[in-house]
Formats: sequence, structure tokens, C-alpha cells
Amino acid sequence: MKAAVLKAPGILELDDLPDLECPKGGALIEVKACSVCGTDVKMLQKGHKDLVYPQILGHEIVGEIAEIDQECDIVEGDLVQVWPGIACGVCRPCLRGNDNQCMSMKILGFNRDGGFAELVALPRESISRGMNLIDRKAPGLDVVSLAEPLACCLNGQELTTVSEGDDVLIIGGGPIGCLHAALAELRGAEKIMVAEKLENRIEIIKRHTACRVLDTSETLQEAILEETCGKGVDVILMATPEVEIDNHLLRLLASGGRICIFSGPRTGDYEKTIDVRSMHYRELTIVGAYGCSSRQNKQAAQLLASGALDVDWIITKRTALENIREALDHSSERRGLKAVIDGV
Repeated sequence: MKAAVLKAPGILELDDLPDLECPKGGALIEVKACSVCGTDVKMLQKGHKDLVYPQILGHEIVGEIAEIDQECDIVEGDLVQVWPGIACGVCRPCLRGNDNQCMSMKILGFNRDGGFAELVALPRESISRGMNLIDRKAPGLDVVSLAEPLACCLNGQELTTVSEGDDVLIIGGGPIGCLHAALAELRGAEKIMVAEKLENRIEIIKRHTACRVLDTSETLQEAILEETCGKGVDVILMATPEVEIDNHLLRLLASGGRICIFSGPRTGDYEKTIDVRSMHYRELTIVGAYGCSSRQNKQAAQLLASGALDVDWIITKRTALENIREALDHSSERRGLKAVIDGV
């Protein structure tokens, strides 16, 4: 099989490897689409603490069952979207439904070979919670490959209880910010504002959404107060690590407001003094959101496969596995939004 193999930071090669065998009790997937995550770009450029080289990246996967070694509702030839987490299913977080916090978590494309290849192997643990059946009448599989990042947004919006009537500020207008915007609209948010500084992304967001786009090169406080008639926003969703989470953000919130720490803060930029007095009196909340549970991933896959959420416009680059460098460069250089390895 062909696979894009990361052999060391900065060294990615397209190799011909022996075809994978189906793991005992697991499944073998023929990859149909795998979208590029910003983490893939970071791992290519800088590596990652969980990587053991050589490694096949890619964790936003849709494919067809080539072989399955377990009796279940999914059979050979079915299309599935893959939750990349490999959770134990028996630890306390798993038993509580928070399997994204599994105490022995492994992840496809991080510490197990992922989807930038013609085939990907799923272990036994993935069969019950890691595969979501996709109807062949669903929209393009490249769109369904956005289910995992959408599920991460769903996690953040559940934790901040984004709901009908909320005014929502999304800081960062990249792929995640745009998925957050689409999901917030679906959840009934009244006003959605996206703060972004790149002109190409601002133009895309204005063309495809009704969001109010704010330029982050200017101060946000005045714009937010004007947009919300002086009350502030109900929810802030951080979709970039480039803006600090500090007391300036607290001042953008209405009473009862919530901030979601979605993008991981940069190294050395995460120990802050927060005005807990304001949090107390104004009942403000700061929550963290990491990844997504298998439940949230299943829900996101259903939203995309059913056409309930139109996010095709977020994909601005489609290419074959042989041209994976083009897709990674598209993401790295922020030429558009999401890149997908399509039809591998």
C-alpha cells in the first residue's frame, strides 16, 4: 500500500509498504478521505511528544470496510467514519461516557498509524465505539471526514452550553472557527461573531455565513460592546492559540458568560492571573475542552452525513495522497481553510 510516512520532523516520504493485515478482532479500512488537521502540520514541522518514528499521520478518516474480524452490525463493504481514539472502555472516564479522557488513550495518527495511507488498521477496541456507519447516499465523503473536528467543537459547545438566544464570539476564523460558527447557528445562537485577521479567511466567512466578522488586529472590546448593546457576549470559543486568555477576555463577557479554552495555549503562555472576584460576582465560567468523545463523534458524523450541517465550503483544497505535501502546505500557509486527501 502507499502511505505518507513521517520519519522525523520535516521528513515526510511517500512509501510503498506491505499491505496491512486485519488485526485479530479488529477491522481493516480502505481510506476514502482523510482531512488535514493543524496538529498534523505541527507534527510534521516540530514533532510531538507521543510520536514514535516512523509514523503515518492522519486522524480525520472516512473509509470502506475491507475486512472485519468481529460479529457486529457493520460488515465488509460498509462505509464508516472513524473516531480516532482507542479507549480502554473500563476506566472511570470511559465508564462515565468521557472516553476522550481515557486513562490509557491511544490515538490513530499520533501513537498508532493513521489515515494518510491507502489502508488503516483498527484494533479490537475500536469496533464498538470507533466506527460510525455512513449511508452511501450521504454527501461527499470528504465532508464527512470533518466529523472528528466538528465533534471537538460539539464538545466545547456542550461544555459552554451554547444554546438558543446566545451571543457567541469565536476567536479565530480558521477551519475550527468556521465549524464552531456553523454548529452554533444550528444550536440556535442569536448572534455569532468571528474575530479573524487574515483577509482571505474573512472573505470566505462573509461569503458563506451570516456571521459578523471582527478584525482581531483592532481592539475587540469596543466592537463587542457595540454589537451586544453594551452587555457583552454569552460565550467565547477560543479557536486559535494566538490570543491570550486573560482578564481582557473576561471583560467581553455578559453576566453568566462562559469561555471555552479550546485551542491549547502556547508554551509559556498558560500561567495567568485571573480576576476570580469578577468570576464570583458575575458568575463567569472558564472551561477546558480537549478532543471529543465517541458519542460526540457519532453525533457529528450523523449531522454531516444527513446534510443537516452544510460545511462543504470549509474544504478549500482537495488532492490525492501523492500530493499530500500540497495539502499540508495549504494548511500550514493558511491559504484557505481545510485541506482533504481525497479518494486515496
